Amino acid sequence: ALSQRLARAMQTLPTREQFILRQRKMCETARTLADLGREMGLSKERVRQLEAAALTKMRHALERDGLEVHDLVS
Repeated sequence: ALSQRLARAMQTLPTREQFILRQRKMCETARTLADLGREMGLSKERVRQLEAAALTKMRHALERDGLEVHDLVS
């Protein structure tokens, strides 16, 4: 059930933000901001900003789905 909620929340994100989160949080070896920035033609600061925005959007999507984010980590 939790994985389905996370998948639905991920689908609410733009493709670029999905890519960043997958590469930074869902891979066995997380890629660095600088590495992703080089690949995407962005600064590492811009990748960091996009990652932060994506995490905020996911949190909001999960909360709309009735799941409190602190429930995931407690």
